[in-house]
Amino acid sequence: MEFAIVSVLLLIIVFGTIEFGIAFSKVNVYTGAAREGARYAAVRCSPNLSCTNALIAQRVADSAVGYPIGPGSPTANLQCSDSNVGAEVTVSWNQSIRVNIPFVPGLNPATYTRNVRAVFRCE
Repeated sequence: MEFAIVSVLLLIIVFGTIEFGIAFSKVNVYTGAAREGARYAAVRCSPNLSCTNALIAQRVADSAVGYPIGPGSPTANLQCSDSNVGAEVTVSWNQSIRVNIPFVPGLNPATYTRNVRAVFRCE
């Protein structure tokens, strides 16, 4: 009887640790993808001639290594040009991250929304 109670608690702790580890990994990947998008916007989407939010969003999605982006879409707050060299360009979006811990009623799945952002200076 004691083993049944203890094993359920142990499994909740183990699965919780795994789920939060996966969620933390996703946050790190999304932060790196935001940095890549901001760097891409800062160098004026080189080698393309024009820099659009669609190009930046595609670069972010490519950098997210298969994790889905959303519900928001990555956007830059300004377009870098020769007149605003040194200005800060910020790429940001709202990202939902799900955590699903087995054996925890009322908490499955829990969805957390985080604003992911990165800042670079225009070159």
